[in-house]
Amino acid sequence: MTLIDDSGIERRFKLHDAFELEAATYYLVEDVTDPDRVLLLRELGSGLETVDGDEFKRVMEALEQDAVE
Repeated sequence: MTLIDDSGIERRFKLHDAFELEAATYYLVEDVTDPDRVLLLRELGSGLETVDGDEFKRVMEALEQDAVE
């Protein structure tokens, strides 16, 4: 998938997982040119937003415990 960052630069990502948690849709993606760059994205009405902080920890714990749909 190709995403456009805040600077307007196109970046290619490989989709690893898409899932729902608490009525939100999340995507776990890896940068094609930098495999160490893995992002957790949340779907919004207007696009995708990077997830970080406490929400990131909560969602990743749910994913690891297979508590997502």
